[in-house]
Amino acid sequence: MELYTKVWVDVLQDIREKVGPLRYNLWFKNTRLESFHENCANIVVPNVFTQVWLQENFSNVLREGIGKLINSKDLNIKFSIVKNGHGENVTTAIDPLSEKIIESNKTNLPVNRNLKLEDFVVGTNNRLAYTAALEIIKDKYPPFNPLFIHGPVGVGKTHILQGVWNHIKEKQNINAIYMPAEKWTNEFIYSLQKGKMESFRQKFRNTDIFLIDDVHFFSNKHGVQEEFLHTFNALYELSKRIIFASDAHPKMIGQLKENLASRFMSGMITKIDRPDYATRLLILRAKAGKFDVHFPEEVLEFVAERFDGNVREVESALTTLSAHAKFNEKKIDIHLASDVLEEFFLAEGKIIKINEIETAILNYFNISCSSFIRTKTKSISFPQQICMYLIKNITELVVSANWELFHQQETFNSYVCYKEGERPN
Repeated sequence: MELYTKVWVDVLQDIREKVGPLRYNLWFKNTRLESFHENCANIVVPNVFTQVWLQENFSNVLREGIGKLINSKDLNIKFSIVKNGHGENVTTAIDPLSEKIIESNKTNLPVNRNLKLEDFVVGTNNRLAYTAALEIIKDKYPPFNPLFIHGPVGVGKTHILQGVWNHIKEKQNINAIYMPAEKWTNEFIYSLQKGKMESFRQKFRNTDIFLIDDVHFFSNKHGVQEEFLHTFNALYELSKRIIFASDAHPKMIGQLKENLASRFMSGMITKIDRPDYATRLLILRAKAGKFDVHFPEEVLEFVAERFDGNVREVESALTTLSAHAKFNEKKIDIHLASDVLEEFFLAEGKIIKINEIETAILNYFNISCSSFIRTKTKSISFPQQICMYLIKNITELVVSANWELFHQQETFNSYVCYKEGERPN
């Protein structure tokens, strides 16, 4: 087994250089070489989705990588699914997934029934998105369709989508589907493998309101994008209402087919920004009311001043503060809040490395590290220039035009501060 591990480490290193860090992290990171017998390599993967995708898109890459190390040209590749820490034959490993998909269809997928539209705190940062969602609910033929909501993590996009679904299920007798893009992709792959594409298509094309979250997940999945485009076109032609949510504007989703991006932008696009102080305070008051401990107004104001973004972090801060107060039998006040939430506040002044900026660029443009450092073509020089621009503006460090030389310098891995030009001593 140690030999297989060593071989696989070398294979993965070679694959990462070929496919780039984004594809590597998505498809290869949680795999391992289980065995090799009679010119057949058995690779263990975490789920059927990964198995199908590797089989259809990366068989040659795997065959070349393993074959190079073991000096084999006619190599066969087989896959097993991990189950209880062990590899299992893929034909039997698919069955549990089938049961989960059938069960998820019965419950119409994971929706938090506590996420209500009436509990959504409306402020200047999200009013337009919230109002547009209400318009979609009340009008069978709204003035815009689809509605595309985008914004950073933790600002309430999922709350709006699931709130719409909950509202429809409680007050309207129409068919609605809420689904994260990853779940839609899993069902597509399963249906494709099982020969059930017709029932898959009918399920989504017969809905009245389609709510799909995290559509940035479709990035770089061209076959999945093509099928989703057909689903969108079918719904749109039937005047079905569609709401999308994403971490990024359609134009900023990397490796997205132009015709699908165009569909995303064919209706109304609205952004949810991070909440301002007044909205954060309203959110804190609403969240604090659900705890069985008292949060003084001055504590809520203190927290609202220090947190400037993610609503989930705000709720986590209140939960942590409440737990400390109850377990230590203390009243919540400014001093307790300051002590307990110190780590939260430190996280706000995020310190990053220059190579983290580079990694973000590599992931977005889907470029391998070796190509990025050494290649001097036009397609590579543009991402390099963007990387240089970001480094200069965030760190105030002027980057050498010779990227390979700059990459070798000690400065490349040094820490820099993300906010207001601050730097560690």
